[in-house]
Formats: sequence, C-alpha cells, structure tokens
Amino acid sequence: MIERLLYRMSRLLMLVASVGLILMMVQTVVDVIADNFFGKPIAGNLEIISVYHMVLVVFLPIAMVEWKHENIQVDLFYLMMPPWAQRASLALGYLICAIFFAILARQTWIDAVASWRKNELMMAAVYVLVWPAKFILPVGFGAITLVCLRHFLRSFTAPLATFAPETTETHV
Repeated sequence: MIERLLYRMSRLLMLVASVGLILMMVQTVVDVIADNFFGKPIAGNLEIISVYHMVLVVFLPIAMVEWKHENIQVDLFYLMMPPWAQRASLALGYLICAIFFAILARQTWIDAVASWRKNELMMAAVYVLVWPAKFILPVGFGAITLVCLRHFLRSFTAPLATFAPETTETHV
C-alpha cells in the first residue's frame, strides 16, 4: 500500500516535471518566433523559464530517479565487498541520504515560507513572483526523502540485485 503510494507520487511528480519541460519548449519556440517574425519577444521569458520551468524539471523528478536507482553510482569497491558488507553499505547510504534530503526539505520549506511572507519578486524585464517556485524544492526533497527511507527499509530484506539500475539489455 505505502509502496504503491510512493511510486504513484514519484510518477505524478515526474509527470508534472514533464509538463514543465513541454511548457518550457513551447514558450521558447513562441519567444523565438515572436522575436524573429514580429520583433517582439516575450518580456521576461528567460526569467520565467529559469524561475519556474527549470525548477520543475530539475527538482520534481528526483524521487523517480532514486526509485529506479538511476542516480550516479560508483561501485568500484562495492562490487568487491562480500554480500553482508554490500547490504550494510546500502543501508547506511540510504539512511544518510534520507537524513540529508530531509534537512534540505526542511530548510527549503522554511525559505519558501519566508519568501511567501514577504511576497518575493525578481526584478527583470518584468516582475516575476519567485515565492511560488520556491515551494517546489521542499516537495522534491520531501519525495526523495521518502523514497530513500523506503530503500533503507528494503535494504535489509530485498535481494541485492534489486538495488541496481536497469541495464540497457533489459529494454531490448
């Protein structure tokens, strides 16, 4: 039940990030067309893309990336360890990651609330509200915290092979 809920949450965040990526591409194309054909680019286009779309695309999918074990891994020494040491290494690593991301989630939540309370704006070609985008970070960090805790708990019981990313051979 909880596993299914975490997976669906990770997929939903990935879907929202995908929509953000599509919106970023469409907005960029419209801006280029508006600038080249009509001489009127979208005012504040760069700021809107960097404040909203890029934040969505970077921080929301990290839970799904972790769910699939597709983060960067250096396993030179890990592969030389006996199975009990591999399991202990995984458990310790997931616990440290969960703590780290929980700290990030907490701090970015505090920062987002402070930004919201002062109605933080970015002054550029146009005024861009910054505070709504700041709430994306604690959502992404909170989601990856939950996934790391799931992996931590599973590291005691699941077969070690389940913690490896999918190889290209499995997609053929």
